[in-house]
Amino acid sequence: MLLRRKSIFLTLWLSYILILLIPVSGTFVLYTNMEKSMVDNANRSNLAMLEQARQVVDSNLQELEQLGIQIATQPKLQTLWTLKDSEKYIQYEEAVRALKTVRHGSPFVDDFYIYLRNEDTVISPNLKTDATTFFTTLYPLPGMSLDQVRSKLLTGYHYLSYWPTSAPSPDQTTKNVVASAISLPLGESSNVEGTLIMLINEQQILDLLKGIQWVNSGSMFILDATGQVIVSTSSQYKLSPSLLAETENSNGYKSYDVEGKPQMLSYTTGKSGWKYISLVPKSVVLERVNEMKTWALFLLVLVVAAGSAAAYWMAYRSYSPIRDLVYSLNKGKSDPRPGIANEYEFIRNSIAESVAEGKALEQQLAGHLPVVRATFLTRLLKGEVEQAEITDDSLAFMGVDLPHPYLGVILVEVDDSNEFRMEESDRDRALVRFILFNLSSELIGNSGYVTETDSNRLALLLNVPDDSEETIRNRDALITELKDIIEGRFRMKITIATSSFQSGRLEASRCYNEALNALDYRIIHGISSVIHYNEIRIQERTYYHYPMEIEAQIINCLKSGEYDQVERLLNELYKHNMGTRDTTPELGKLLFLNLLSTVLKVTNALKIDEKQWQVGAADPVKLIINSTSADDMLKKVKELCLFICNSVQEARSEHNERWNERMKTYIDEHYGDHSLSLTSIAEHFGMTPQYMSGLFKKQYGINVTDYMIEVRMKEAKRWLEVPGMTILQVAEQVGYSTDIGFIRVFKKMEGITPGKYREMQQRSDNLKDS
Repeated sequence: MLLRRKSIFLTLWLSYILILLIPVSGTFVLYTNMEKSMVDNANRSNLAMLEQARQVVDSNLQELEQLGIQIATQPKLQTLWTLKDSEKYIQYEEAVRALKTVRHGSPFVDDFYIYLRNEDTVISPNLKTDATTFFTTLYPLPGMSLDQVRSKLLTGYHYLSYWPTSAPSPDQTTKNVVASAISLPLGESSNVEGTLIMLINEQQILDLLKGIQWVNSGSMFILDATGQVIVSTSSQYKLSPSLLAETENSNGYKSYDVEGKPQMLSYTTGKSGWKYISLVPKSVVLERVNEMKTWALFLLVLVVAAGSAAAYWMAYRSYSPIRDLVYSLNKGKSDPRPGIANEYEFIRNSIAESVAEGKALEQQLAGHLPVVRATFLTRLLKGEVEQAEITDDSLAFMGVDLPHPYLGVILVEVDDSNEFRMEESDRDRALVRFILFNLSSELIGNSGYVTETDSNRLALLLNVPDDSEETIRNRDALITELKDIIEGRFRMKITIATSSFQSGRLEASRCYNEALNALDYRIIHGISSVIHYNEIRIQERTYYHYPMEIEAQIINCLKSGEYDQVERLLNELYKHNMGTRDTTPELGKLLFLNLLSTVLKVTNALKIDEKQWQVGAADPVKLIINSTSADDMLKKVKELCLFICNSVQEARSEHNERWNERMKTYIDEHYGDHSLSLTSIAEHFGMTPQYMSGLFKKQYGINVTDYMIEVRMKEAKRWLEVPGMTILQVAEQVGYSTDIGFIRVFKKMEGITPGKYREMQQRSDNLKDS
């Protein structure tokens, strides 16, 4: 057994090493071709960056040309060679000013000036002087003598001719520039009057070349259209004919030997005819490549060594489960059973025995098949089943047969079973589920399966051959029969929701979700209804009707306690939003939550105690959310509104009583004031006379004026009993300025005059005394 184990282990180890050698060999081949690939990539990269620099320089050269044309066509400058000598003094001054306006026209131009041949004069943006003074004292070109300047720059016809030279800088040093000349006037090759000279700062061109890879390790050259070196990163301004011959084409890259040293040559040509050449030693590029080769060989050896050790460890690890499995199957014995050739045969025989035991277990599991099937169907409807679990073999094992391609779902929700159940007990609720399950299974027959998804909800999974109209009619007939039996015979109210028919077994979860969405519309359609997903999935309305003016009316009616008006507005809103049943459940809930928000605003404004207006000590938000239908939510909102209106009416009644008491007290205290009247009392309490009189009469059944007269007459009787007081004095005591008005009112109220009343009182007193 030990020898056999070693042979299996060695086989595994050699196999892993062989697999390791495949990528190692491929890596070695790749590294052999790495140098050429790196050189090509470097050449392409170098040429691309050279091309970018070329584009920028070409763009600046175009601006240089445009600047030259702008200066040459400037009207005030053209008169320099068209006016007579006696008229040019003023024109020189204007020419200097004109040059100043274009001084910053191009950042590529370091400086520029105009040379007039006939006058041997130079005009710049700063001054006018003769050519000798300008080129020898003021602005010498160190790289060129005065004669060279005259012969090269100031003589002959030029149009964007270039010469490398030097120029003084503001810090009293010299800097390399490229001089460009354009003869004036433009196009007059035989009648040249002057020359426009523009100096290009060479440093700007060199800055553009810095972005090119290996520029510091090689040499960069820029040649004009004549082949003259204009800019060079080295001190060399002459190129060998062989190098120029290699760059005859417009662009490209190749290898080129310079003094026996291999170089990488890249070149490109711009629109202006300038040629850009890059020379980089090949050793600079391959320095990194050679370093990588050395590291690659080192890593290759290291990888082979580490890979061999890893292969040994993996082979040992792969063999360990086999060894452990053999020991486990052999129940801890050191050697397998007699007659077994090796571990693999031993494992195969053990598996065969396990399969036989598994079949015996299947027979035992058959008794649990309904539970397994119900669990599977629930997972299938909720989308928790993978494709591998719904093969024909897996379904057959669970006793599920889905021969047709289309699936649909019917959800049955028990809304009310109080008339059927004897009491609220688990036994009665289980009986309800039992009846629904068995009745649904009997009606659905071989067309599908029934499973419980919640305590009061069943799901009917239909399996049909197609989604034709006939299939839909058969489904609706099944729903009608089920609903009639449940609601007629068992007196239970149920809501039924259906999905569309979808092709594919995995679409069961989609159908289930569609039926759930349709069931949500029970809020809109009400309980004991049948809701089809195909009828509600496309809603025309995406909003609910609750304008701000209606909300304002509801708030005002609540604050005034007018419940009839509030009820009318709520009924109109309900009819407008729910009447056509094209509102989604979400919008319906939002509408009633918005109505509840309006009610809460009023309760907050009226300072109604939370414990008082919460119906049954329940949270009103939960009352709305937990409602089963829109009618139920409307009923809850109306109950809250009725409570608020009743509270307002009660508060208003108490408020009015307090006001009436205050008005009555005020009259009792001020009845002797001559100015006391209905108007003065209303002004004192901040009310209108009409409103105050109506409020007072509603409480006491008498007008304010009549009550005021009663008080005055009562007090007048008391004063009339006082000996020695005249009728006028009594009238003044009770608020009358004259006795005439007092006598008239007293006679009207008592039927006799005040004097007659006094006589009667005195006679009565005398009778009492006698």
